[in-house]
Amino acid sequence: MSDASEQRERDAARLTRHAGLGGLEMLAARYRDHAYALHTHPTYVFGVVVGGVEKLRIGRRSHLAPAGSIITVNPEDPHDGEKGCASGWAYRTCYPDVVLMREIADDLELPGLPMFAEGILQAPDLARAFVRAHRLAGQALEQEAAMLVVLRELVNRFGDGKGNIHASDGGEAKRRFRLYGELIESDLAAGFDLARLASAAGVSRFQVIRDFHRAACMTPGQYLRDRRIRAASVLMRTDMPLAEIAVATGFADQSHLTRVFKTIKGLSPGAWRAAA
Repeated sequence: MSDASEQRERDAARLTRHAGLGGLEMLAARYRDHAYALHTHPTYVFGVVVGGVEKLRIGRRSHLAPAGSIITVNPEDPHDGEKGCASGWAYRTCYPDVVLMREIADDLELPGLPMFAEGILQAPDLARAFVRAHRLAGQALEQEAAMLVVLRELVNRFGDGKGNIHASDGGEAKRRFRLYGELIESDLAAGFDLARLASAAGVSRFQVIRDFHRAACMTPGQYLRDRRIRAASVLMRTDMPLAEIAVATGFADQSHLTRVFKTIKGLSPGAWRAAA
C-alpha cells in the first residue's frame, strides 16, 4: 500500500450542510496523522469526540478531550487540534453562525449571545443527543428539529448569555489591533512584515508582536494566514478557479493554498467546495 493510501485510511473527513439551519456546516472526521494549525472561525464550534482522544488549545488553555467530551469554541477564539493518543481521534462537529445562536438566545430570553467559559464539557446525555442529531443526514426535517433542540439545551445549561462579540474595547492595544486587522483585510495579497504594521501604528515591532498575542492569542503570521484562509473560503462559494483564489488571497499558488487550507479546515479545498 502506498503512503498516500495509508494516509487516506488513517484520515477521513466528510462535510455536509443543512439548508434548514442556515447552511449549518457539519463535519464528521477521523484523524490519526492530521493536525489543525491555530485558526479561528466567525462561527461557534460545537463537537463531540466519538473515539480516541483529541489534544487541543482553545485561547490560552490546553485540553485533552477523550471520547464522550463536548468541545465548545466561541466565535473568533483561536484553537487548534491534534491526536491525543496514538490512534488519533474521531469526532462530529458543527459550526452554528451568530444568527442561529441569537435565535436560540432569544428563545431562552438571554440578555446577549451565549458564550462558553469551558472549552471541554462532560454531559453524556447531551453528547449522545448531539451525535444522534448529527447522524440524521438525509432526513432534513428530523435533523433540523433534533439539532435545534440539542443546541438549545447546550446553551441553556452552559451558555452564560452575556456575550457580545462586537463589543469594543477602548484600550490602546485593542485600537492598534483593529488597525492591524484593517490593514491586512484591505489587501490580503500584499506582502506584510512587522515593520509595515509597526509604522502604521507608530509602535515598535516588538509591540506589534505583543499586541497580537494579547488581543488574538496568535502571532502576526498566524493571524495573517487565518484571514487569508477565511477569505479564500468565501471565494470558494463562487465558481472562481482555485488558482485565481490563491493569488487573490496571498498564496504563492494553488498548491500552497491547498496545503494551508487542509491544516485549517481538515479537508482539501476541492472536498470543501463540493460540500458547498
